[in-house]
Amino acid sequence: MRLGAATRICLGYALLGGLWVLGSDIALDVTLGPVHAAWVGPAKGVGFVLVTALLLHRVLLRALAADARKTRDLAISEARYSALADMAPVGIFHVDSAGQITYRNPRLREITGMPAELDPGGSWEWWLIHSEDHKRAQSRWMTATQLGERYAEEFRIRRPDGRVVWVLCEAVPVTAREGERLGYVGMAIDLTAQHLAAEAIRQEKERYELATDGSAVGIWDWHLGDDSLHLSGQALTLVHLPPGHHRIRRVLGMIPKAERARAFRQIRDQLRLRLPFDLELPMVCADGVGRWFHVRGQGVWPAVAPDDECDARRPSRLLGSLMDITVRKETDGQLARARHDAEMASRSKTAFLASMSHELRTPLNAIIGFSELITQQTYGPVGDARYADYAEDIRVSGMHLLELVNDILDVARMEAGRFELEDKVVDIAAEVAVAVRQIQAGNLRREIEITVSPGANGLHAMLDPTALRQVLLNLLGNAVKFTPDGGQVTVSADIRREGLALSVTDTGPGISRYVLENLGTQPFLQAEPSLRRRHGGSGLGLFIVRRLMELHGGSLLVECPPGGGTRVTVIFPPDRQVPPGPALAMPP
Repeated sequence: MRLGAATRICLGYALLGGLWVLGSDIALDVTLGPVHAAWVGPAKGVGFVLVTALLLHRVLLRALAADARKTRDLAISEARYSALADMAPVGIFHVDSAGQITYRNPRLREITGMPAELDPGGSWEWWLIHSEDHKRAQSRWMTATQLGERYAEEFRIRRPDGRVVWVLCEAVPVTAREGERLGYVGMAIDLTAQHLAAEAIRQEKERYELATDGSAVGIWDWHLGDDSLHLSGQALTLVHLPPGHHRIRRVLGMIPKAERARAFRQIRDQLRLRLPFDLELPMVCADGVGRWFHVRGQGVWPAVAPDDECDARRPSRLLGSLMDITVRKETDGQLARARHDAEMASRSKTAFLASMSHELRTPLNAIIGFSELITQQTYGPVGDARYADYAEDIRVSGMHLLELVNDILDVARMEAGRFELEDKVVDIAAEVAVAVRQIQAGNLRREIEITVSPGANGLHAMLDPTALRQVLLNLLGNAVKFTPDGGQVTVSADIRREGLALSVTDTGPGISRYVLENLGTQPFLQAEPSLRRRHGGSGLGLFIVRRLMELHGGSLLVECPPGGGTRVTVIFPPDRQVPPGPALAMPP
């Protein structure tokens, strides 16, 4: 049994006194003999007191110094504990043996929302605990304190401001050396953020499952290490497999051998570049029905050390999605067949138009030629002058029909892709002049003034002369046809940022908005409604012009200026312009 400091001092003092009395008597007897003077007793007492006082002084100094050190160390320890408790990210509390709280750190006040000026005392704030968790948390605390066990419980508290906080509360018993239970020291950790994150993950997983189930998209996850395969519920439904675990060989066996080899090659090529893969595969599902699936996926590479280059090249998992595209595949097949049939019909139509156009040209040439002979009375007079007029009408009608046949033939050639340009350096002003003279010769009875602006002089371009002449004749012919007598047609040319522009402007009635937006985009579309037409024509002129401009890389623009009339502009791209110079002089 270990003695206390006071007991040890008393025993030492008694032992020292006894030794002094016996030792002093023996020493005096030896020195002075049995004779004792009267002063011997007091001297012994004084000496004893002095010696014991010195020894007691030394002992007390040591004891007091030790107590001072212990007091100082205890104060330092308490200061350190208080500083650490104040800085701790968790709430800390002390509970005495009576269940009263003797200490709360600032963090605990922050968690519970209690005021900072709250004095120690009172039991744990059981009234803060959520009503659904109160009974469980308090019952567990009572059991732990009665048995002296560790307490750990997770519950919710409702702060005074109304906010609900999730708390993990843990406490351990504190026992004195003598075995006396002094109370509990505990901590409280705010788990609200973790609970909110877990709830967000749960909701996100729920949304993900609902979205995949509703969108008919299955999810698959293939672990390459052990060849295990995870299929979502929707994926199992798509391939008609029962719920449960399935090996990868079971699913791969649904893919035809040739398609499986092709898919593996494509996937390996993408994985070498660490890119996602995307492919369409036919599969014979578990119910024996063949279906098409759109498979998307990507690799997941493990985090390895830099020296493990071999492992770094291979992914540890492949994961992706699976979607049934059987209906789309069947629709694509039907569309492909319909497209093929349409192309064949279009080719048949084009071949028919080309054949009929050539067949019509031969009799038309005979009609036009013989009507000219009759009109000119080449082999003698025809007798009645009316026959000559009729012959002229036949010639004019034949020429008109021939133009229509030529237009149809040109459209057929363009639709068949057989119209090829023969580019040459052309003089824009010369071509405009030729087209104007030809239009004027065909409209001698019309009182329409055709003027050409000087902007075309000196302009040259690399174009197909025949195509350019056809463009100009169509534009001028339409302008003259829709311009009333006394009107004016103007031809202009200029260089714009978009390229070389040729414009034909007339003073006719203009074009409606609907026809203006679609003119030239569809064959047989005319500027006048069919029920109120006053001018002839097939509606192929501007369509042919637009196609010829597209072949040249240019564009067609139809406008109705504010003052009335119509302005049609063709724009050739800048790369077809040819700068003027002696080397580009036109041949004679």
